[in-house]
Amino acid sequence: MRRWIPRSLSGQTLAVLVLTLLVSQLIAITIYWKDRHEAVVSTEAHDFAERVVGMADLLHQLPDEWREDIVRESDGRTFHVTLDPAPDAAGRDLDEDLSGTIAAFLARELAEFPPDRVLVRFTDVPYIPRGTPADSRPGKPAAPVTGRDQESQVFLHISLRLDDARWLNFVGGMPAGQGLWLMPASGYILSVALGVAAVAMWLVFRVTAPLTAFAHAADRLGRDIQTEPLPETGPTEVAQASQAFNAMQERLRRLLENRTQILAALSHDLKTPVTLLKLRVELMQESEDRTRMLHAIGDMEAMIASVLEFTKATLLNEPLCNVDLTALLGSICDDMADTGAAVELEPADTISYVCRRIGLKRALTNLIDNAVRYGGNARVRLVRRRFAVEIEIDDDGPGIPEDRLEDIFLPFYRLDASRSEDVGGAGLGLSIAQTIIEGHGGRVRVENRPEGGLRVRISLPA
Repeated sequence: MRRWIPRSLSGQTLAVLVLTLLVSQLIAITIYWKDRHEAVVSTEAHDFAERVVGMADLLHQLPDEWREDIVRESDGRTFHVTLDPAPDAAGRDLDEDLSGTIAAFLARELAEFPPDRVLVRFTDVPYIPRGTPADSRPGKPAAPVTGRDQESQVFLHISLRLDDARWLNFVGGMPAGQGLWLMPASGYILSVALGVAAVAMWLVFRVTAPLTAFAHAADRLGRDIQTEPLPETGPTEVAQASQAFNAMQERLRRLLENRTQILAALSHDLKTPVTLLKLRVELMQESEDRTRMLHAIGDMEAMIASVLEFTKATLLNEPLCNVDLTALLGSICDDMADTGAAVELEPADTISYVCRRIGLKRALTNLIDNAVRYGGNARVRLVRRRFAVEIEIDDDGPGIPEDRLEDIFLPFYRLDASRSEDVGGAGLGLSIAQTIIEGHGGRVRVENRPEGGLRVRISLPA
């Protein structure tokens, strides 16, 4: 059921409008048809009663010996009349109100027939032709009928008792109405639905278009803080929302620039006292304390350099250019292999990609270097998908506990502090890589391989 429900706001709004319209139109047409059908049946019944009055007046004025001949000749396809010893107007009445109205009309028009000699019933028993066996009279299975009676579901039975105790029975079929309104009503509902749907579609998409623009703008803002602001046009509410979004973007841009400038200034200013401190320690005599101090100063220099690199990565102000991604990965792997690292790049087709070349190279270098440091080796694979370009980096290391896979991207996070002292690093490499990749609209994920080792999966939008 859920798969038939539109997921977009415009689709859901349009579906609600059209469905509400269809239901309201169907209810209105049903009520109209019911009232119309009742009016038609009432009119037909009164016309039929007027014919009965005329027939009864005629028989009353003619000699009694002519009655059977007149009745026989008057019997037709839509106006059935018989002269019988018992009344046909018997049994359950389907419309007592209308029957009472018809009976009152006959009592007024036929003074010679008092109310106790007039019977009126609306039943579902059709006309039984003369000569039909007694077991097929009213209340028994009816014989086939012809003419309009074939389409009727309700039959008007009027019985008048004559002076000789015989009954003058009249039977006529009332309009059933089945099928009379289905085709025109269906066409009317369909035409109205199409017309309203066309107008509603235009209105709905006009109203929801700004939401789509906001979604695209928010996506661009997440990748590039310097993206173009939204146009502050359209209806008042849309213009106000665009102004608020642009103001938020400007505040975020200033906040990031201020933070970056502060970090860069602190890192730069710290380099001078750290350098002076290192020079003074190097002038000290050889001792265990001197070695430890030099080691601590080296860690401080590495952290400062990492912070400077992290602030540069968050700026994302490098211009975009078309890069041969296969060649870029090849140069990274070759440079690391020249240093003795166990790095291997699987052969791949040439893939051109628009990116910030220096930033993306820094991110890929950090991820491959991390695999070599902690996994002992790195196997790199580049694959083009339908809507993305994927880069996978595998190693044969010990892997990472499942509950700590996401933590490795936190700034200054160290999975194993004791092991990190041996391999170095300030804990910002993966954070820098994630920032750069997400700045390209991509995503980086880490997972343990079933056969052992770690896999870093980088997905960049194509």
